[in-house]
Amino acid sequence: MPIWMIIVEWLARLILLILFGLSIWSFAIIIERRRFLKSFDLDKEFLDIENQASKLSKENIHMGLNRHFYSLQKRLQVRLAILGTLGSTTPFIGLLGTILGIIVAFGELSAGNAGSNAVMFALAEALILTAVGLFVAIPAVIAFNIFSKRSKLIINDLQTRLDEYIALEK
Repeated sequence: MPIWMIIVEWLARLILLILFGLSIWSFAIIIERRRFLKSFDLDKEFLDIENQASKLSKENIHMGLNRHFYSLQKRLQVRLAILGTLGSTTPFIGLLGTILGIIVAFGELSAGNAGSNAVMFALAEALILTAVGLFVAIPAVIAFNIFSKRSKLIINDLQTRLDEYIALEK
């Protein structure tokens, strides 16, 4: 087997390992975000903001409320960009692995030292990389969409409450 085929074969296997690592990272983020949003209490957050606002002077209430609001907004959106990135890139990473695996299969076929079973095994191994890429991407995209929508709803609800609070304070 030529050295280039060995390198390409190991690159495909390295991509598989990378995809497994990315899947673990993705599911860890999904679990953490799900727990955070499940335990999130908008009423408690608003009371915290309201209590903090009552300690400020009238002139500083709006600034303090906005500061706390943006801090909360950051907490709601933590690691969502990672999920979006994983959801959009892992299919391409899997596809790259598939291409490398197909190159190996054709290389073995052209060398004439592989039977049809070995070529079919190499092709199946290559297609597994696409499947693993999709296995990472699909849950990441679904979770990204759900968590983004939930975060936006919370932020909109909180913004409405803050606007009402500021209007009543004036």
